[in-house]
Amino acid sequence: MLKNHKKSSIIKECLLLLHILQERRRYEIVKQHNIFKIDGRFYYGWVMLFCGFMSMFICYVIKVNCTSLFYSPVCEEFGVSRTAFTQVNTAMTATMMIGSAFIGKIYKKYPMKWVLTGCVSLAAVCYVLMSFSTAMWQLWILGAIQGIGWAGATNLPVTIMVSNWFGPKIKGTAMSIGMLGSGAGALVWIKLINSVISDYGWRSGYLAMAVCLAIMIPISIFLVVSMPTDKGFETRVGDPTPEEMEKAHMVSAQKSGITGQQALKTSRWWLQWLAGMTTMIGAAAFSAQFVDYYTGVTGSSDQATTIYSAALGTLILGKFLLGVFSDVLHVRRTSVIAPLFYTGVFACMALSSQNMMFATVLIPLYMIGGAVPSVIPFLVTSYNFGDKEYGVMSGWMNIAGNVGQIVGPTIAAIVFDVTGTYVLAWIIFAVLMGVVAVLYLASGLASKKQIADMGYIPVK
Repeated sequence: MLKNHKKSSIIKECLLLLHILQERRRYEIVKQHNIFKIDGRFYYGWVMLFCGFMSMFICYVIKVNCTSLFYSPVCEEFGVSRTAFTQVNTAMTATMMIGSAFIGKIYKKYPMKWVLTGCVSLAAVCYVLMSFSTAMWQLWILGAIQGIGWAGATNLPVTIMVSNWFGPKIKGTAMSIGMLGSGAGALVWIKLINSVISDYGWRSGYLAMAVCLAIMIPISIFLVVSMPTDKGFETRVGDPTPEEMEKAHMVSAQKSGITGQQALKTSRWWLQWLAGMTTMIGAAAFSAQFVDYYTGVTGSSDQATTIYSAALGTLILGKFLLGVFSDVLHVRRTSVIAPLFYTGVFACMALSSQNMMFATVLIPLYMIGGAVPSVIPFLVTSYNFGDKEYGVMSGWMNIAGNVGQIVGPTIAAIVFDVTGTYVLAWIIFAVLMGVVAVLYLASGLASKKQIADMGYIPVK
């Protein structure tokens, strides 16, 4: 029996060695070329990164950043409180939360181009119908329907694209390039939509956003490809070297990691999930109430929109820097430091009610702090648990963000309705961002042995 066991062990070791040698030959190809080519061919992953950039440029900005432009005109026409209008976002986010639990599996099972096209189309149709609304309950219903589309049409596509097409050595940088589309989009769409609302009314604003979303549809249909193998690529740019794979006992970089069910059994998962949720509590309130707050402080919606666009515009550089920092300094360190910048942002917002100088100070702080919600949770997920079921876990992380999107604007709206100002809300959110840093620190220290016993050792 002992001899048979030894023979079995030797056979297993030989098979593992064979796999490693095979992977060594495959990954040597990557080392022989620059990051734009594999085996002499232009790497299609960069086209996919462009598609991810465009999804953030159009879809994310329209959904997340342009919502605040509708608070005052819609509330005035229907004679409702800000809290009542916030419920449109609540209904939308609630269905996004439900959709996020399944959308990762749907993206894994069906061609990405058709899933993305369907989600974007649904969101666009809902905006068209919203423009004809005559009562708040209609906006609530349409918002709830629209949330199903938004579950698969905001930041999730770019995270899946990056995970499918880029290895861990360049994943942070690639993710940041895709995500910085939201900063570029903010410079374009916020001013445009605000001008449409000012000149033609909020109904035309909803129609304009539907037209903007329609731009994404041909990009999805004609350019999006699910996996590198669909284009004949057996390796990804940025995958570990054969030596690193051998050290970590990896058979395939693209399949390394643990399952979503295994991740749920670790404290590391729940700490990072809470961190992602808490981050979005503040971030969602920032996006939803920023223009309304500074319109009250400055007395000018145009000036408030200018400050808002300037802050969001810094994300063009901020998300890129955050991704590079994650690759160079390590994502565990970056995840702890970056949220503290958001603490400074909210502190400046609270102080702006006394001195508008702080509105200028918050802009450079937002460059890093504002990049946290859309970059850090997904990089941390990839590093902590690998790529084996990354799409599924990204969907679950989106649920954390969806909870935050419900809670944050609601808190801010209630604080305003009770106190007549958002200042107390900004102070609360400043404290919460400090909590986020602590949660990411704890997450990085938790469950190391448990995850290793599951067969996954993060490679950086």
